[in-house]
Amino acid sequence: MANMFKAFGGSKPTIDIPPVVVIGLGRFGASLAHELMVHGVEVLGIDTSEKLVREQAPYLTEAVCADTTDPEALRQLGVDDVDRVVLAIGSHLEASILTASNLMEMGTKDIWAKATSEAHERILRQIGVHHVIRPERDTGRRVAHLLGGRFRDFAEIAPDYGITRLAPPAALVGRPLVLGDVWRTHNVQLISVRVSDGRWIPLEDGVSLASTDYIVAAGSPGDLERFSK
Repeated sequence: MANMFKAFGGSKPTIDIPPVVVIGLGRFGASLAHELMVHGVEVLGIDTSEKLVREQAPYLTEAVCADTTDPEALRQLGVDDVDRVVLAIGSHLEASILTASNLMEMGTKDIWAKATSEAHERILRQIGVHHVIRPERDTGRRVAHLLGGRFRDFAEIAPDYGITRLAPPAALVGRPLVLGDVWRTHNVQLISVRVSDGRWIPLEDGVSLASTDYIVAAGSPGDLERFSK
């Protein structure tokens, strides 16, 4: 695999993992690959589209055009030597499933695969894919919680448990916090606050919040929505 990568230097990576293969260089795959590169991870991008490969080649460690439904093509590229592969093929169900099957048969240790439907997700899990992600569904859930305007960001990190950034509710402004009382009353855990100089610091008992602050809170989506009001 090493010979597929150009010399890669620079500062110590902030995401400190070995090279990653991204199969599928559409919007999702390219965005993920770019983010890995920004944080110092070497990325081999693969796609069947010569146009996408040409477009992404300047931004990746290496980009090649290949048919990943062919297990021999994967071996020739050295994908069987890589621990982490992101399967970002979404719109071509057969190609996604065949590629996932090839990766499992090669013994890839950590496969992250994109699914575009419940049926697609179910098949990938039945094959044995380690991590199945649904970007469109997850983004839809996130945006739904942002539409009300009270949340500045939202991420669901487990079933019925999420984390959000928001302005403190009026009832908490200008009085010393008692974090245990907030939890008992609202089932919400307050984590940190952005202070006037822009730094984020842990929230502790006795801190007084200003209306211009932002706080990070965790809890179920329903509890967070009620707390924000």
